[in-house]
Amino acid sequence: MSKGSSNQGFKIILFLVLAVIAAAALIFFSKAKDESEADEMFTMPTNALRVEFLNKQGWIVKPEPVSKEDAVIPSVFDGIYEEYADLQKEQGFDLERSMGKEATIIKYQILNYPDYPDNAVATMIICEDRLIGGDISITGENGFTEPLLSPAAQTFLSADP
Repeated sequence: MSKGSSNQGFKIILFLVLAVIAAAALIFFSKAKDESEADEMFTMPTNALRVEFLNKQGWIVKPEPVSKEDAVIPSVFDGIYEEYADLQKEQGFDLERSMGKEATIIKYQILNYPDYPDNAVATMIICEDRLIGGDISITGENGFTEPLLSPAAQTFLSADP
């Protein structure tokens, strides 16, 4: 092999190594940007930000909460709380990360839920100013519970570690 061809081989290898490093950096910074956007989207220290978030999910709510109470996420999930944690996982939340932590449970009356204008409630679980779970509940006879998040928000959250 001539000196020129080995030098060219070295350049090709160097180029490939640099390309791999550049691709890895691009992926890293893209993920960091997504995490930052998710943090911003799900961090809501004020009532106004929580109401705005619910509006973005398609819900028109009364601007003042129906209730607001402090609670502790159980250290062990059993029975109904285990089922609730599963509902949260379906929409991208992981309550297990918050086991034993203090949280605030805030409920808002939904004014535009089809066929249930008086019985629809949005529940938000806030821990350290961040939304960590929630649901939409229809109270009364034939009541039910469903995810709080729109499919778009669920997709966004599933990208959050």
